[in-house]
Amino acid sequence: MIATDLSKLGVDVVVAAARLTRLASRDVSSLPHAAMRLMGRLDELGPTRISDLAKADRCSQPTMSNLVQRQEENGWVRREPDPADSRASLISLTDAGRAELDQARHEAGAAVAARLSQLPATDVATLQAAVTVMRSILTLEPLEETPR
Repeated sequence: MIATDLSKLGVDVVVAAARLTRLASRDVSSLPHAAMRLMGRLDELGPTRISDLAKADRCSQPTMSNLVQRQEENGWVRREPDPADSRASLISLTDAGRAELDQARHEAGAAVAARLSQLPATDVATLQAAVTVMRSILTLEPLEETPR
């Protein structure tokens, strides 16, 4: 495939994935969307500084601090000293937070499953293969851009 075709495919994948995520999250009653994003990020990254969470979520540090504080009050995340810098804290999921995240993901998955059940078996098999490819994409290192 030529680069422009890959770029278009990349856009199509990103747009479809974002829309599917929004569709699935509409049916999640157990967890507010922002909390689910934060907890999902912590699941992905492990213990993380607030500044790094804000950067990953593309929000301000005060916004992320407020979100973390609310989830800390819910008992879903905890703050611990950063062993590399005693002035900083690392944020991580608690067992209760993991349970909430798992429940929210289950609800989102059920919302998508209701639509998947309407697809032909060949489309479901194609989607299963696509999920495997998407997971592979997530493990690839980005290529350095060549000068233009």
